[in-house]
Amino acid sequence: MEGMLINPLVIVRDFHLASTVIVAGIIFFDLFIASPLWRTKPPFRSAQARFQSSSKTILWISLAVSVASALAWLCLLAMRVGRKDLGDVISDGTVWLVLSQTQFGFAWQIRLLLGCLLAACLLPRSASGGRLSNGLAILAGLLAGAYLGSLAFAGHGAEGLGIEQNSHLVADFLHLVAAALWLGALIPLVLLLVYLWRFKEDGWVSAAGRAGSRFSTLGILAVGALLVSGTINAAFLLGGMHSLIDTSYGRLLLLKIVLFAAMVTLAGINRQHLLPRLSDGVEAGRADATVRRLVQSALVEIVLGLAIVCIVGLLGIMPPANEMAAHLH
Repeated sequence: MEGMLINPLVIVRDFHLASTVIVAGIIFFDLFIASPLWRTKPPFRSAQARFQSSSKTILWISLAVSVASALAWLCLLAMRVGRKDLGDVISDGTVWLVLSQTQFGFAWQIRLLLGCLLAACLLPRSASGGRLSNGLAILAGLLAGAYLGSLAFAGHGAEGLGIEQNSHLVADFLHLVAAALWLGALIPLVLLLVYLWRFKEDGWVSAAGRAGSRFSTLGILAVGALLVSGTINAAFLLGGMHSLIDTSYGRLLLLKIVLFAAMVTLAGINRQHLLPRLSDGVEAGRADATVRRLVQSALVEIVLGLAIVCIVGLLGIMPPANEMAAHLH
């Protein structure tokens, strides 16, 4: 296990998954939460300008990391297949063989194409100071979802045949997109709350409440999707509840479930006890304290979510519990 924790492939997978989730999360947040908020009155010019500038910077950095880590993942896989050094697999064409003649390579061709299309779609956002037209925003959301969801073809869901494989791939796809709707969108939520709080423009308290409520509703849908798709995945990979204890894969999965439960608990506290306190008539000091607690809670959720991403990166290179249990018995 120690060796796996420092395995370059695990690290690259973690970086790729985290950065891709952040890319999709920022785009989804802008589409479903930020853009409708900016259309309300009174306008929040200072908060909007700073939010769009910061989210744009994070978006482009994350997209660059995502594409770079995708290429690194491809090279590391070619090194593992060819049992050669990086220079050798590039010079002798092993990387091209993996890219052109394997299922993983075909999926990577599609994903790299989607990444380039997404970057092209986002260029007008940079030129216009951070906003996209409604049509481009929807297209960016679809491309981001496809770019993230197609990562399912690099996991255990790509194994198997027929209906079993298709069901597992659909569950993985849904799981990834739902993760972006919640974990990925937490980062722009924190930025939005911080800038509304910092500039305190007219109506900022109710705006923070509306943004939090919209995100909470989106989060409920994401949690439901994560539960359904996670249950389906577990049914394919565990081979029985005993595998949660009997195998290292199962124990890591159990840790992931515990961290997920902690995130859900924090989100429930926010929805039931903090968000109702944000309204136009609330005292300024109370609003400040409430937003501060929401930001702190969201930061804790982000840390827990990133820990889950690290676990997912490790689970992705381990044999599933049903295979490990078969070896044990």
